[in-house]
Formats: sequence, structure tokens, C-alpha cells
Amino acid sequence: EFAGHNDAILIVVIPAMQAPEVASSRALKLARDIDPEGTRTIGVLSKIDQAASDAKTVACVQAILSNKGPRTAAEIEWVALIGQSVAIASAQSGSVGSENSLETAWRAEAESLKSILTTAPQNKLGRIALVDTIAKQIRKRMKVRLPNLLTGLQGKSQVVKDELARLGESMVQSPEGTRAVALELCREFEDKFLAHVTSGE
Repeated sequence: EFAGHNDAILIVVIPAMQAPEVASSRALKLARDIDPEGTRTIGVLSKIDQAASDAKTVACVQAILSNKGPRTAAEIEWVALIGQSVAIASAQSGSVGSENSLETAWRAEAESLKSILTTAPQNKLGRIALVDTIAKQIRKRMKVRLPNLLTGLQGKSQVVKDELARLGESMVQSPEGTRAVALELCREFEDKFLAHVTSGE
């Protein structure tokens, strides 16, 4: 139900060892049914560390990350991660209570991935890359949605000005009138934005 909302970002997670069969992945097929254009789907190839010794799998992963994999996989953005337990162990090996131990672990993960996936784009490796990719998707969705919200506000601005004009011309030109218009637009934007976030439409 949640995945059906227009603004829900779909994350397809496929273990690296299954990369050679990514085109037949059930998770990828489900995501394509919900998001045929692939505009809100992100692919994650996980547990790269477990596939490091398998040259064929590593080659498949690098092809997918470089958009040279199967057509169905090439239509979405992919990111590679190592196993979560490895990342957690790296974080815990840092100084306990250190604020940057998680960031250090993420950077170590990216370095580890670079040593395994030597020809893959570096901006697609690790949890930092995943966060950046999700943020990029959110920005794209907001750019699509914001004009619709702002268009609705322009009409509301005129309605408020007309109401103020009925109260007297001086009211429209006064600082109080300007504040009234601004306040009403803020309320309208808040209502529309919250409705948009809640409904996903």
C-alpha cells in the first residue's frame, strides 16, 4: 500500500551473489510493476564482501553499477554495500562513544568497496552513496511537486486580496494587509503540503 504512493521511494535490495540473475529478480519485477519508469526506484547490491572472491559476480556487479547490466536493471540507479554486520563491526572497533565512529565505518566501507569493485563508479559505493542517492530522489520528487503546490497558492493570494479590498482599499495597501496575505498563503501552503505528504498525491 505504501509503495503505491507517488512519492514513495522504492529500494530494491539484491544480494551480490544474485547479481548475475538480477534481470529475473522478484523484487525488481515487483518494483517495475509499481514504478514502470523507474523514476523512484533505487537498487542496492548488498553483501559485496561475501562475493569478493567470485570474479564473475564481481564483474556482474560492476556492470550493473556502470549501467551496463540487463536493460531492466539499467533503468534505475544502483548502489553497492558490504554486509551490515561488517559495517557495524567496523563502527564498534572505533573508539566507543565517538561521534564519528559511524562516519568512519562508512568511509571504511567505501574504501573496502573500492578495493573489490575497482572499475565501478566510486559515487555508487557505500552507505554514503546510498544516502546521497536517496536525497537526490527526494529532491527530484520535490521539484516535480512544488510547482503544483505553488500554483494553488497564487489563486489563494488573489482571493485574500479581494477579501481585503472589500474591507477597504487602504487595507490592501497597508502592512497589515500584506501580513494577512502572507499569513493566509503560509496556512494554505502548510495545509496543501501536509495533505500532499500524508496522501502521497
